[in-house]
Amino acid sequence: MPIVLVNASFAACPPFPALLHDSRVLALRHWTDRLSGDFTSIDVLLAHWSRLADLLRALCEDPSTAATIARHGVPADALQLHAPVAPRQVYCTIGNYRDQVLEAALDADDGPQGSGAPARRASALAAVEQRCREGSPYVCLKGRSAVADPDAPLPLTAELTTLDWEVELGVVIGRRAWQVDARQALDHVAGYCVVNDLTLRDRIFRPDLKALGTDWIQSKAGPGWLPAGPWFAPVWNVPDPQRLRLQLHLNGEPMQNGWSGDMLFGVAEQIAYLSRHTPLEPGDLLCTGSPAGFGSHHGRFLRPGDVIQAGVDGLGLQRTRCMAA
Repeated sequence: MPIVLVNASFAACPPFPALLHDSRVLALRHWTDRLSGDFTSIDVLLAHWSRLADLLRALCEDPSTAATIARHGVPADALQLHAPVAPRQVYCTIGNYRDQVLEAALDADDGPQGSGAPARRASALAAVEQRCREGSPYVCLKGRSAVADPDAPLPLTAELTTLDWEVELGVVIGRRAWQVDARQALDHVAGYCVVNDLTLRDRIFRPDLKALGTDWIQSKAGPGWLPAGPWFAPVWNVPDPQRLRLQLHLNGEPMQNGWSGDMLFGVAEQIAYLSRHTPLEPGDLLCTGSPAGFGSHHGRFLRPGDVIQAGVDGLGLQRTRCMAA
């Protein structure tokens, strides 16, 4: 396993950035001299990413670092792992996987086996190809208070009857991006993490304001509705973000299983699009869309007692237990 970053803490202590290797963790402050500074929080670390990236890569790729972690580190299960990001802004790209767009089209009207399914399939495929040629990503904001630890319990109140899962590749910005070209966009990425963009389906559209369209505050911004982590993989650990497997299980049953290469707009295109409209700052988090297999497709939403396991190749597995509020 490559060396990755975690945001960890002991009981009743504030979180600190650390390196994880082979299930052992050692605080980053152990290498203060190598990094020319003591970075005591994950947000401060990411704020200085453009200066630190080369130093940190050299540290992670030095064979002595793994030996140091093995000798001086503590077992990961002795620590609490927190969300490995503390973003200023959270952006979520909507409807960005071909298989999910097609699945939604087939689920409509008389269903995937109905007489109208072939026509809906053909129409959806044509619309996807046209959008890829002529369109652009559809991105909304999600409140930063939604970010939660990778194993934090998820309280469900009685009115949350359509809370749904969406495993996604999270992209963490490491260098300010303003009006960048897609060819240079990945140069602005610090790394990647698992996110689960929980969404309340019955609140996406406001029945009282139909003409105004979607309401992403009600449907996506609840506290704890974006479990992130368990760790942060720097860019040098992920050679191609479009070649990753995303999976989600509910109570051990597979619900989502997709490839990041199925995105309509890749990571670089999403960053370039966003940067044309707003500056992206170090630490900002981009949730890049989710493959097919939502609860709305399975006819099953989250309930107290459910356990969600969401993972992405090389980025670890998060475990969220739903509980009655």
